[in-house]
Amino acid sequence: MSSAHNGKRLAVIGCGSSGLITLKAAIDALPDWQIVCFEKGERITGVWGNPYPGFVSTSTKYTTQFTCFPVRDAEVESDGGASRAEFFRNGEYGAYLNQFADAFQLRPHIKLRHAVERLERATNHQGWVVTYRHLADEDAVAEHFDAVVICTGLTAQCKELETKLPKLSPRELNAQDGLSTVRGERIVVFGGGESAVDYATRLSRPELNNEVYLSLRTGVRVSPRYHPIRGVPSDFLRNRLMLSIHPVLRNWIGQRFVEARMLHQERFERWFPAKSKATGQPSATSHQAIKKEWAYRLTKGAKDELFNMFHNKSDDFLDGVADGRIKIVGEPVNDEMSHFYAFQSEEQLEVSPTKILPAVGYQSTLAAISGGSLGLADFYLGCVHANCADLFLVGFARPVIGNIPSISEMQANYVAALISENVPRPADIAQQHALAQQANYARYPRLDLEIIYPVEMFPYCDYLAQQMKIYPTVRSAGSLREWWRIQLQPATTAHYYYQDPPTQRFFGSAPVYMPMVFVLLLLFLKPLDWGFRIVRRMFRREAAHLPS
Repeated sequence: MSSAHNGKRLAVIGCGSSGLITLKAAIDALPDWQIVCFEKGERITGVWGNPYPGFVSTSTKYTTQFTCFPVRDAEVESDGGASRAEFFRNGEYGAYLNQFADAFQLRPHIKLRHAVERLERATNHQGWVVTYRHLADEDAVAEHFDAVVICTGLTAQCKELETKLPKLSPRELNAQDGLSTVRGERIVVFGGGESAVDYATRLSRPELNNEVYLSLRTGVRVSPRYHPIRGVPSDFLRNRLMLSIHPVLRNWIGQRFVEARMLHQERFERWFPAKSKATGQPSATSHQAIKKEWAYRLTKGAKDELFNMFHNKSDDFLDGVADGRIKIVGEPVNDEMSHFYAFQSEEQLEVSPTKILPAVGYQSTLAAISGGSLGLADFYLGCVHANCADLFLVGFARPVIGNIPSISEMQANYVAALISENVPRPADIAQQHALAQQANYARYPRLDLEIIYPVEMFPYCDYLAQQMKIYPTVRSAGSLREWWRIQLQPATTAHYYYQDPPTQRFFGSAPVYMPMVFVLLLLFLKPLDWGFRIVRRMFRREAAHLPS
């Protein structure tokens, strides 16, 4: 790390994917600053860079990779999804992050095994005092920094459930041999997010001989990694043309489309066939009927509209339900958790679990390191503190559909541009922050917005791109034809960076996977969309980064 700097110092707290991309963006935008990244662990790869055996990412490599370090195009393998090669598997994402750190020479800026214990405002209100400790030492060190970016992320600390029953911990299950020690148990997994669905699926593997229950308060949205239409990753059917339709209209149309697709999946597969099908998939009529029934029940039972609830991608969960290895139940009847309600029913079922696994979300660590003075709700866009112009978050926004690393790259570039003053801080940030909070409370009434900042990935990233003046237009794309290809290709944040020739060459040749009939339907909807937006603007005022 160079010792030549202008006296300005930036602290990045946390060194997973969000911390690494923030570090890279800061080094590029702030060449005269001294930049230090604190990581309490021994690795730079964060939670998902050191996963359990058999891990498969829920978003494709193409859409998850950083735009500045692409390694995978949007081509689909010819094995019908059997290899899942379009996704990061096992330790591939950790290897990718290590390659990223080496390619941009980030390691000299990183202090491993350094835990930040406290973050306090400097006495003159100019900058921050970061108190940290090397894990091998007893004494803590306090240093002043002119700006701080916190990148400890969403999964720093799991929520707990109050119960006397023995608990399984995610840390235990994610160990290399964690699953092999859990055999012959009756386990209830609590939660309806990706982690809960994943744990239930893994614990229900036949060789473990566990009896697994998933306890849900409401329905959930479970979708396969590979869409029944054309058999390609779901990410590749999501394009900017579809995302340009107002969320209210998309919710209404999308919900009915998904329900129809579930009820008539065989027809959709026949009308829009995949180039090849995976072998070895269960095909018994009864098995498929049960899968279809539960997919429909879980989607119908969800209390939020399609694009207002977090989506779970799992290729095996519904197979486990259809096989009877995973049983869906409601909430516990009593504190002892001996009995549970049947799913969406008042009927009581005796379960009497031997162990439980809480997977009901995570707790923010912001309050812990700040002595209770900071909370996620203090940050405009989930990344810019509404009152302190030198404090930021990256990696705390949770996408309803999408992935965190791509959002983190956009946030990191935006934050670095704010610190370098290449992009102005919004003059009316307090007012915009209040409007955004009101809109989120109205749209996501069942979420704890003190610890979760939900976003719809591309409208959110579009706003950041507009602030940085990199939103894709006909002019920036170079031609109307190229702009139109951007609208139809798999949506990616790389589209914001087409002014960079290597980026345009790598991502510009991506195929178009959406069937032409759906493209025509979306074009038919655009006049309705425009009229709907005009009417809403007449009667409602919304935050700048939310569709009006």
